[in-house]
Amino acid sequence: MATSLLTRVKARVDLHTSNRARGLIQGRGRSLFKGSGEDFDDLKYYQPGDKISDIDWKATARSGEPLIRQFNEERVRHLSIVADTSSAMAATAADGTSKREAMVLAAGMICFLAQKNGDLTGLVAGDERRPIQLPSRSSDGHLELLLRSIQQGTTTASSAPDSAWLLERAFRVTKHSTLMTIITDEARPSVEDFTLLRRLTTRHDVMVIRVADADPLQRTDLDHDVVDVDNPREVASLVRTSKRVARDVEAYRRARRDGITEMLDRLHVSHILTQGETTVVEDMIAMLRAREYRHARA
Repeated sequence: MATSLLTRVKARVDLHTSNRARGLIQGRGRSLFKGSGEDFDDLKYYQPGDKISDIDWKATARSGEPLIRQFNEERVRHLSIVADTSSAMAATAADGTSKREAMVLAAGMICFLAQKNGDLTGLVAGDERRPIQLPSRSSDGHLELLLRSIQQGTTTASSAPDSAWLLERAFRVTKHSTLMTIITDEARPSVEDFTLLRRLTTRHDVMVIRVADADPLQRTDLDHDVVDVDNPREVASLVRTSKRVARDVEAYRRARRDGITEMLDRLHVSHILTQGETTVVEDMIAMLRAREYRHARA
């Protein structure tokens, strides 16, 4: 019998992390999901020791005295995974592994974290022609179905990337305030998606995991053909060996990376650009640790 994807994820997490990191993954403290599981309750007058960040400035201006927002923590938190299952994610990652498998591993880590904390995880994926959506649940069977849906829905025959449709879909169908993890490739979300992404951040606590593309020229491996999955055609050897093309490609990719990074930082979205399946666990741990540190200081 084939090993389940969820079991494989748990094994990979255990193999790739130290004892200290493993404690974080197992949910040592729920501050990891802070901001995604609190409901507004009431206003009260500010007292010494209260957090400045909880002050409701509009209510304070109306009353003339400082007022802070009080929250009730939900017992169950909702997480959502927004997976780019386009043809672009069926290609090769920068480390030579499959971008699809890196995405499955990243999604599996989120599922594992949520289940350890007793939280619920849902899925938004697919495309306009074949949307994929799973409700928020926590059983092993549900999480296995979620990971299988991502893996089986991501092929070279999938539709071309459409991050605008995916972000719009995520906003429309995800009703609960969630910790939303968007998993895609290095070209997305594009700077043109700024407005859609900003709208998502008004309702959800958003993280973005981007999987870097392999070198499209593969100059050190000319014996093997290189095919562009977005525009299925072979990249000619003459192009792959051109120094000028190499410079232009690198300049374009650097400018695109910088633009997306600037956009995500501007929106205060936690994000990583990982090289692939071999690095995604460590990179996610670093991102989650940084989030925990920021929330502890807030």
